[in-house]
Amino acid sequence: MTRKTSLGRSSTSRRGTAAALGVAATATLLLTGCGVGEPVDRSTVAAADPDATTLRLAHVYDAGHPVEECGVSTLKEELQGSGLQVDSFPAAQLGNEAESLEQVANGSLDMAIAGPSFLGVWHKPAEVLDAAYLFEGVDQYVETVEGETMTSVFDDLYESSDIKVLSSWYYGTRHVTANKEISGTEDFQGLKIRTPNAPLYLENIKAMGGTATPMALDEVYLALQQGVIDAQENPIPTIATSKFNEVQDYINLTGHMVQGVHITTGRTVYEGLTEEQRTALDSAMGAAADATRQCIEEQEQSVLEEWKNGDGIQVNENVDREAFAAAAEEAMLEQPWGDVYQQIKDQQ
Repeated sequence: MTRKTSLGRSSTSRRGTAAALGVAATATLLLTGCGVGEPVDRSTVAAADPDATTLRLAHVYDAGHPVEECGVSTLKEELQGSGLQVDSFPAAQLGNEAESLEQVANGSLDMAIAGPSFLGVWHKPAEVLDAAYLFEGVDQYVETVEGETMTSVFDDLYESSDIKVLSSWYYGTRHVTANKEISGTEDFQGLKIRTPNAPLYLENIKAMGGTATPMALDEVYLALQQGVIDAQENPIPTIATSKFNEVQDYINLTGHMVQGVHITTGRTVYEGLTEEQRTALDSAMGAAADATRQCIEEQEQSVLEEWKNGDGIQVNENVDREAFAAAAEEAMLEQPWGDVYQQIKDQQ
């Protein structure tokens, strides 16, 4: 029988970790391989450690997405023998991004994966990382999230909300799919474009000339199929695992967001860990971030090549990114965190 967690409790925040410790069967589904597009080999999965503290981790991505197959599986592997283990709940089993983050903040969930726009609900400057055309590539993104500016933003987030960013994982570069080619701002006119339900996504699409329709990720396929929406924007791995390429004619390589997601926890959980456990968790998170980036970049390249050479969704590379970027920069500087945006730009 899995022992109960020994994490600290406070009078205002009760952790829900102990409730997860009876689900050892779920923990045995640990994914050990990061091979993109390959079946996960579960034959070598280690059984749950009955003496370890179990942390429940929730996210909205499909079980076949690199965030789960590469990031979370690496996290689990790296934590073996550390006294910590992770029980993962993918595909929005415990709620959407906003709901999972709320649970982390109120103490009913140990860890959640959330994008910058959702962190911005708790501390506005944190959403700056989702600003359209902030980064030209993944290296710039990684340097920024590990740099002084965002470290200060994340520290302020922790101080004001008790939400701690443990790690930032590259999620992919976002592009727009539609049933038409989109090359400039005029091509967005009249399209209902799905985005996640966070204000900055609406601002990004507005700056690019479009109008956004917020919608949960798990509702998008059917909405596209039935014509409730006309288009959506996501990184290639998410488009592929969600099968949006089956119900859209074009992927337009707008590259409007080089994006990451953040693994978060709450103060009670983090400060309830021993120093050794924190060190092990930090090390495991670093390895998981590297594994996720590798898988995402490999899939971005391989899936795009497959689409280019196939007879399904068509790839439109004729996109005026410079015009989109100029319009976006003007709009982003008007945001409440415009000074942080400019500071990041100046450091590139």
